[in-house]
Amino acid sequence: MDSSSFSSMDRVNFRTQVLTRHLKNHHNAATDLLHTAPCVSYSPPELSEPPLNFNTKMLRELLDGQNIADIDYMFNLMMQSNLFCPRERGGKVFVAPDFNQSMEQQREMTMRRIDYFKEMGVFDGWFSKKGHEGELWRFAVAETASVFDHSQAIKLGVHFFLWYV
Repeated sequence: MDSSSFSSMDRVNFRTQVLTRHLKNHHNAATDLLHTAPCVSYSPPELSEPPLNFNTKMLRELLDGQNIADIDYMFNLMMQSNLFCPRERGGKVFVAPDFNQSMEQQREMTMRRIDYFKEMGVFDGWFSKKGHEGELWRFAVAETASVFDHSQAIKLGVHFFLWYV
């Protein structure tokens, strides 16, 4: 029977049954991040695919070059500070901005985060590192900041890249 032959009450009942089955079979996402979702017939690749058979460290060296230590330092700073809203899920720490704040509060948090990075020495050498290596380092720092929140990248870009001589 296709959905066009359902009455509106039948559609409501059908949808209620689908949702009920989904909720009864649904695992607690806070405790089990990897599970099959029966309502959409989806299984995360981590559950169904064999482990990767390539060297992720070599891939990272190719993508991040010699700036791996600086990138890791920034991510570790983010995970350690409440300014970046760290949350543990499935044994891993995730950081994400709180978008439930007003625009003014978000702007204030962006400045506080940049001040934190400055205090922790992330920008040491910003103006003194010269040449190709210095440019790649500055882009790596700005890109890492933008992974968390694009507001940080915009602020850094305007103040350091646009007006940097």
